[in-house]
Amino acid sequence: MGDSHKIPETVLRRCNQMPELKYSRYFLNELKPEERQKGLGKNPIFTIWADDDIIKGCNVFSVVIMGEQATKIAGHGPHIHKHPEVLVALGTDPEHPKDLGAEVELCMGPEMESHRFTESTLVYIPANFIHCPFRVLRVTRPFIFIQAQYGPKLQETSLKKLVAEELRDKMIFIDTDALQEQEKT
Repeated sequence: MGDSHKIPETVLRRCNQMPELKYSRYFLNELKPEERQKGLGKNPIFTIWADDDIIKGCNVFSVVIMGEQATKIAGHGPHIHKHPEVLVALGTDPEHPKDLGAEVELCMGPEMESHRFTESTLVYIPANFIHCPFRVLRVTRPFIFIQAQYGPKLQETSLKKLVAEELRDKMIFIDTDALQEQEKT
């Protein structure tokens, strides 16, 4: 079998098929099968997903490559987190890195102040600050979306009442306090 079909060493180590190197635990490019069975690790949309369960001491971090399919979802509904969060939408054209290749809308605050952007953008969200809906309105080229929450486990409280009733069943709403759920077990 040629080198193009070889499984990368980091994947083999992560799946316990090769001896661990001293600092292998700090590298992540694939979840172990048992990690793919819990929490948001189950969701195949994530290119990368990590939290304290995956890498001890790590805060919540995810990466998604968003393409045209993202425009078919009504959006992620309004919510708050106990911890601050950073969202990054990053264009993938090396010749024009500021060009997002998409149009995204993110609403902020209880008044749902709409912010639309078409350039690579970082958004800082303070703890307990109402944000979203987050909607991908148009995609001309896939872009990278990164979420980093400053807590060890995902914590999110949805605020469905902030959107029209007819949109509530169409949007994604997550209600979880994974840290509290972990403490119960």
